[in-house]
Amino acid sequence: MIKHERGDKLYASAKEYLVAGGSASARWNFALKRPLYFEEGQGSRLKDVDGNELIDMCCSHGGSIFGHRHPAIVTAIQKALDMGILCSYETEYQSELARKICEMVPAAELCRYTCSGTEATMHALRVARDFTGKDVILKFEGHFHGYHDYVQYSWAPSLEEAGPYGSPNVVPFAGGMPDGLKEYVMILPFNNLELLERAVKRNRDKLAAVILEPINYNIGCVVPDVEYMKALRRITKENEVLLIFDEILSAFRTGPGCAQEYFNVTPDLCTIGKCVAGGTPLSVIAGKREIMEHMAPIGKSTHSGTYTGHLIPVMAANAAVDEIRKPDFYRHIYTLADKLYTGLNQIFSRSKLNVKIQGLGARFGFYFDVKKEVVREYRDCAENNTEMNLKFYELMFERNVYYHDYGGKPCHHGFSIQHTEKDIEEVLDRSEDAVKSLEKLYG
Repeated sequence: MIKHERGDKLYASAKEYLVAGGSASARWNFALKRPLYFEEGQGSRLKDVDGNELIDMCCSHGGSIFGHRHPAIVTAIQKALDMGILCSYETEYQSELARKICEMVPAAELCRYTCSGTEATMHALRVARDFTGKDVILKFEGHFHGYHDYVQYSWAPSLEEAGPYGSPNVVPFAGGMPDGLKEYVMILPFNNLELLERAVKRNRDKLAAVILEPINYNIGCVVPDVEYMKALRRITKENEVLLIFDEILSAFRTGPGCAQEYFNVTPDLCTIGKCVAGGTPLSVIAGKREIMEHMAPIGKSTHSGTYTGHLIPVMAANAAVDEIRKPDFYRHIYTLADKLYTGLNQIFSRSKLNVKIQGLGARFGFYFDVKKEVVREYRDCAENNTEMNLKFYELMFERNVYYHDYGGKPCHHGFSIQHTEKDIEEVLDRSEDAVKSLEKLYG
């Protein structure tokens, strides 16, 4: 039986001083109707303030592919603490990490660090504009690139707002965005080569860059066709438009070379984040030398910050990428992935419910009452059954499995290297039980 009394009291107190009782909008869980408050993480498990032990299928929104309290990460952070919490100073370890990333990631010839994915995409777009001398970016419906104004468009619009499929509206996701910024953004549906080629050719004189999630995890898991990705690279190159892979979520999810290695397509710039630093705040901007050298002090595209390349996450990231490069790392990830995704799809296929799973590597998504057999772009899942979605997460929480929710829309979940096959078996057993309860409501 799940306990909630202390968490309820903490929520009542926290919302007196924190907006909605939490430190970030995304920490509000719509299925639970408040943030969940934790006191400990160990391996694949979380313990909340009421003492409930939960199998973690959120993994810090993708930031903890190493799970909680991974010994190599803890040791690295302790070394950084022992050095004196050196903030805003360079050490040998920043360049050591950059060398490792350049060895692993095809696009990376030079690197710079930021704290968040939002900062990383902001600076990547700025340097792309400076390099090309052009101002407009092209992004795709359902692709999320952080919280700065230039990219907060058409991540999750209603179909009424979204406009015609072939020429979507530029729909702001947040309040407070200057209306004039729409002039600098173009929106297209994902995975449609004909529309892409036409738009890039027609707008080549004003397009600085095309930015995308090469694996669109922010609406669950949408994996584009390899032919589409290769054509995207060809089209952008032929029209002198930069190609930016936003790998904040996809980096190191499928292999040490990220999604660009998976597709064998090398962008001009990429952003890397989430699991790169073992759950500590670090993101990376990487790309071709001639583009990256437009950053100050060599060029004029400013990039800095007091906490940029902070020693604690840098040390954690050095340890993290060493773990990623071990031969058994992805063998274990794919063993768990096959077991989980096959098992979940079998459970739902045996039920009376229309629920699908799409996953690749260590991240996946659910689709509730979605008509398409395979979700290939945002509009395929825009009418996801919000009520059923939220109820499933609630039922799983009652069975001590934690899925975070972002409002009942398709989103991403995952597991860590510290999850075991036994953890996955427990998740599947509890899922089967939850589905029986869900059938009584929606079957």
